Amino acid sequence: MRKLVFIIAGVLLLVLLIVAGCVAVSEPAPGEEVSTCVTCHSDKDLLKQTASVVEEEKSEETAGEG
Repeated sequence: MRKLVFIIAGVLLLVLLIVAGCVAVSEPAPGEEVSTCVTCHSDKDLLKQTASVVEEEKSEETAGEG
């Protein structure tokens, strides 16, 4: 009997987690700005503005060795 209660509770918990994950996220109100990773990382113009060229610095200590 005790095992059955734990199994039912576990299944119920899983069902609740699945249902909570499938609930549609409400859209922001007009004029309201929402910041998400997807929004920033998929904006090509913003990525071009914030991108920087990484220059590799060569150590003078190891120059000419090897």
